[in-house]
Amino acid sequence: MRLFLKKIIGIVASVLIFEIKFLGRFLFRIIELIGQIFPEDSRGCKIRGLIYRPFLKKCGKNFQVGMNAKLEHLSEIEVGNDVYIGHGCWISGIRGGIILEDEVMFGPFVKMVSSNHTMKNNSFRFGPGVGSKIIIGRGTWIASNVIITAGVTIGEGSLVAAGAVVTKKFGSFSIIGGIPAKLIGSSND
Repeated sequence: MRLFLKKIIGIVASVLIFEIKFLGRFLFRIIELIGQIFPEDSRGCKIRGLIYRPFLKKCGKNFQVGMNAKLEHLSEIEVGNDVYIGHGCWISGIRGGIILEDEVMFGPFVKMVSSNHTMKNNSFRFGPGVGSKIIIGRGTWIASNVIITAGVTIGEGSLVAAGAVVTKKFGSFSIIGGIPAKLIGSSND
């Protein structure tokens, strides 16, 4: 009888934990949608930043997020002071995590994910994901439509040109562009 009760209690606890997690995700999505009603100006961007703030691993002051930006796996994302995420960006800290240092600025439609798929039985569909941290250095500008893959570090004061696909590490004060991205100059003033 005790074994039966333990199993029942275990099942009930599992269901409750699932429901609480589901409810939390559901409420976050509702809050996230409410954030989209605010205009695409500094006030609206600051309000969206405030909505994300409590869910982030770390968040500095003056975090701003443009309309239709999507941040996922927030508990793995650290944001410094005065960071701006542009309109329509997609940023996922799944598995590897992301660090955006102070004064980082993203143009519109930047895509960044800290995980890659691997192969299993000659297919990427069910291969396990492997995470690797992404670090964007202080004062870096990521221009529009840039893609940044897992494991990338971009040093401080760098500029990533529009449309670049960044797949490797770059030092400070780099101007980066192309597919795949390569060093095309220095931003050191």
